Amino acid sequence: MAVLTGTGGIPVIEGGAPGGQVTEPGQLQYGDMLLGAGTPAGWRELFGWRDMPEAQIADSPRPQAHGSYAGAVFGDSLAVTFVFLLRGTPATKIAALNALERFAPMDGVDRPLAVDDGDGVWLRNARVIGRQVPQGIHFSHAPVECSMQFLCADPRRYAATELSESVSLPESSGGIEYPTIYPLEYGTSSSGQVTATNSGSVATPPVLTFYGPLTDPVLSCEAWTLGFNLTLADGETLTVDTAEGTALLNGTADRLYAVRNDADPLERCTLPPGDTNLALIAPSGTGRVVVAYRDARM
Repeated sequence: MAVLTGTGGIPVIEGGAPGGQVTEPGQLQYGDMLLGAGTPAGWRELFGWRDMPEAQIADSPRPQAHGSYAGAVFGDSLAVTFVFLLRGTPATKIAALNALERFAPMDGVDRPLAVDDGDGVWLRNARVIGRQVPQGIHFSHAPVECSMQFLCADPRRYAATELSESVSLPESSGGIEYPTIYPLEYGTSSSGQVTATNSGSVATPPVLTFYGPLTDPVLSCEAWTLGFNLTLADGETLTVDTAEGTALLNGTADRLYAVRNDADPLERCTLPPGDTNLALIAPSGTGRVVVAYRDARM
């Protein structure tokens, strides 16, 4: 990780973890750049972070009665505004503004937005969609109130800590051998199941990594089933990002075409609040799947 200088006192550490620079309430990290408490861009106000987004309501009208049939309700994109006081000499203010332009440009790229508003560090991915920097007669000798706007395509807030559970294929080994010799030695078994717990308030999309050797693996729970018609050799992986809707063999080759016809859409393969019991089955193999996820709130 590289700590950059010439940023007007704005901490910038390239290559760090999302939210890794946030150490106290009142701080905000966007990408590699830290703002808020302890920086020249002091926290003044934050709008939208705890708001609900506009709702997408999938109700359908009743053709022969009042009202509608209740459908699903999903959140739209969410706008977040950070208002900060920029302090320092005229030269350091300009250097800090140059850092903002460099590390928070309006380029349409999603970057991690980590905030500690007093409840620990929570994350969203966000694009910069606005910045206001008044340069009046007080710019040179007084703090300047500036603001930045972010747009979060996914309105959910995610815990900074990523959780993971691993499940292998059900198996058994050994057993009682005849003629019997005491004391008896019983075989061992693996259920092929694991419980993933989302301690948030809304469903969270997991990233599923299948490790070979596996043939035609199927991961399922009470709400959904996701299977693939393919064979993973020993050392090969299939990484399925349910939020992005991707399935990549060894991190590069698209394998969405291998999704079984009876599988649920990837966007429905989420972990609701509470416990989800997941089961892995396959006709053959000794591989496993790792389920990575974060608690989610909205």
